[in-house]
Amino acid sequence: MTERQPYGEWDSPLSPEFVSTGGVSFGGVAVDGDATDWLERRPSEDGRGVVVRDRDGERIDVTPDDHDIRTLVHEYGGGDFAVHDDTVYFVRFDDQRVYRTSADGSDDADPLTPEPPSEKADRYADFEVSPDGDRLYAVRERHRNGDVENDLVVIPTDGGDPVQVASGHDFYAFPRLDSEGDRLCWTTWDHPRMPWDGTTLRVADVEDDGTLTDERAVLGGPEESVFQPAWSPDGTLHAVSDRSGWWNIYAVPDDSDLAVGSDGGVDADPSCVFAAEREFGLPQWGIGMATYGFLDAERIVAISGKRSEYTIGVLEDGDYDALDVRYDAFPHGNLAVDDGRVAFVGASPVRPPQVVAWESGERRVLRRSLDLPFDDAFLSRPEHVEVPTTDDEKAHALFYPPKNRHTQGPRGEDPPVVVRSHGGPTSETLPVCDVAGGSGIPPVQFLTTRGIAVLDVNYRGSTGYGRAYREKLNGEWGVTDTADCVKAAEHLAEKGRVDSDRLAIEGGSAGGYATLCALAFHDTFDAGVSFYGVADLEALARDTHKFESRYLDGLVGALPDAEETYRERSPVHHADGIACPLLLLQGSDDTVVPPSQAEAMCDALDADGVPHAYVEFDGERHGFHEEESVRRAAELDLAFYGRVFDFTPADDVPKIDLD
Repeated sequence: MTERQPYGEWDSPLSPEFVSTGGVSFGGVAVDGDATDWLERRPSEDGRGVVVRDRDGERIDVTPDDHDIRTLVHEYGGGDFAVHDDTVYFVRFDDQRVYRTSADGSDDADPLTPEPPSEKADRYADFEVSPDGDRLYAVRERHRNGDVENDLVVIPTDGGDPVQVASGHDFYAFPRLDSEGDRLCWTTWDHPRMPWDGTTLRVADVEDDGTLTDERAVLGGPEESVFQPAWSPDGTLHAVSDRSGWWNIYAVPDDSDLAVGSDGGVDADPSCVFAAEREFGLPQWGIGMATYGFLDAERIVAISGKRSEYTIGVLEDGDYDALDVRYDAFPHGNLAVDDGRVAFVGASPVRPPQVVAWESGERRVLRRSLDLPFDDAFLSRPEHVEVPTTDDEKAHALFYPPKNRHTQGPRGEDPPVVVRSHGGPTSETLPVCDVAGGSGIPPVQFLTTRGIAVLDVNYRGSTGYGRAYREKLNGEWGVTDTADCVKAAEHLAEKGRVDSDRLAIEGGSAGGYATLCALAFHDTFDAGVSFYGVADLEALARDTHKFESRYLDGLVGALPDAEETYRERSPVHHADGIACPLLLLQGSDDTVVPPSQAEAMCDALDADGVPHAYVEFDGERHGFHEEESVRRAAELDLAFYGRVFDFTPADDVPKIDLD
C-alpha cells in the first residue's frame, strides 16, 4: 500500500546510522597466484585501511590490526600496497614508512624504510616488485623545511635505505618492470601541468644493482596525457594516450632514437590497439590506478566507456567485446589481471561496489561494500539528461527522481531537488548505487528515498566526454562549471520535473567551490551546502599542497598577472551576493582545502548578515572517514534542508541553528 507524504518527510530505510556504518569502501586490487587482494576502508574502525585476501573463498585480513594502510603522496594517495609471491608491501598511515608482511596474516609487519627525519616527511606509493622479489620500486615524496621533492627510488625488500633511480621532474608515477625485470618504464610531468594535461612516458634499462641507465622518452609531451604504461607478456610496451582526443590504448615502440621537440613533445608513432571515441583512461587524482591488463600477449582486458556508461571487455584482433559482468560502473580504476585471472571493483545503479573475480567466463563476488537490508524498489534509477547551457553548448547530468516503494509525494506538487557538483573538477559522476556516505557527503539514495530529487552534474571539464570537453574548463573555473549547474537546475524546473521554489546545490572540494559560486554569482538556488569547498582562490593557490599548487594556472590564470580574476571569482569576496541559507562542513586537518577557507567565508557571511551554519569535524582531512563524522554530516545535511524547505524529516535529527 502506497501512501502520500510531503516531500522530504518520507520514512527511509537509509538511516544516518546505516549510512555511516553500512559499508566499506575499496581501494586498489591485486592478483597473486590463485589469491585476490584488495584494500578496504572501514568507517566502523575510524576509516582504517586494511589489506584483505581471498583464496578459494576464504577471506582474511592480511595487515595487522594496529595498522592503517594509507599513503599521503600527493595528499590524495593511492597505490598504497603491492603483493608478490604471498608477501604484501604497504604504507602505514601513522609514519608513511614502507612495511612488509606475509599475505597469510600470520606475521607482524616489518619496516623496510628508515624513520623519516620528521613526522611523515618521507612518503611512498605506487610499488613495483622485481620478478626475483629482491627489490621494490616506488614513487617517493620527501618533505624538507617546506619544500617537497618527488622522485623514483628502489628499496631492498629485506630493508635498507632507498636509492634514488630517477629525479629532476616535479612528479612521477607508474614505475613498471617488464616480465624479465630488464626495463623499467614510468611517467613524469612538471608544473604547471596536471597529469591529464601533459605527461611523458620514459623507459630505462635496469642494471644488476637495480639502478637505471639509458633513460629515454618514448611517448607524450605537454599536450598529450599518457596514463598507465604496462608491458605485455611478450615485452611490448603499452600505454593509454589521449592524442586522438580520447584516452585509447597504444602499443609503444621502445625506441632510443626518438626526437624530443623544443616543447618537450616526443616524436613517437605508437600503434592504436582499438581506436574509438571511448575513454580507456582516467584523470590521475589517485596513484596506482589501472583500467586494463593482459590476459596473454594477444588479449587485453579493459574498462572503457563514455557519458557515464562503462563496460569491461576484451580487446583482441582490433575488436572490443564487452563481458556480461552485470555492472555499469567501475569506480576509481581498480583492475588487476594476472595469468588469465581478473579482479576489479564493479557497481551499478542497484548494486553497491563489489570486489569481483572473473576467470574463464565465470564471475565470483569476493566482497560487497554492504548488503542492502531492503529490496531495490526503494532505489532511484538515474536518467541521463542533456542540458542546454551557455555558449550554445550542452552539459550532462544524471537525474535521480524521488523513489520509495511505500510513499509518493502529494498530488500536483513537484519535489525539491539537490543539484550535486562533483569534485575534481575533472572527475565524473557515475551511476553507482550510492547508499553509503563516501567522503562525508550524504549518498544520493539517502535523499531520494526521503522524497528529495538529486541532479548529479557532469559539467564541462568532466571526464567521460573526451579531451575537448575536459579542456572547456581551462581558464573558466568557477564560470563554466557553475553555469552548467545553474542551467541544469533551471532546465528541470522548466520541464516541471522539480519545484522551482526549492532548488538547492551542494558539493565537496571543487564541487563546494561551484556551490559557493552558484550562490554568490547567481540567484537560481534557494539553499546550498559546501563540503570542504574553496572560497578564496588566491589563498588556495598560496596554501595548498604541491600536487595542486599550480593547478589554477590552467583553470584560472597564472599569478600575479591574473590576480584580479582570482578575486573576481572568489566567493569570499562576494558574500554580499548570497541571499539564501548556507551550510559549511569542514575537516580540521584538511591540507588540500584548509579550514581557513571556510572560516574566511563565515567571516564574510557574518559581515553581510547571511544566514549560515559552520561545523568543523575534528581530526578529519579532505573528506570525512570516521563513522561519527559521516553520520553527523548526513544528519546536518537533512536537518538543514528540512529547515530551509519547511519539512520535518521522519528521522530524529538535531535541530540546526543558522547564524
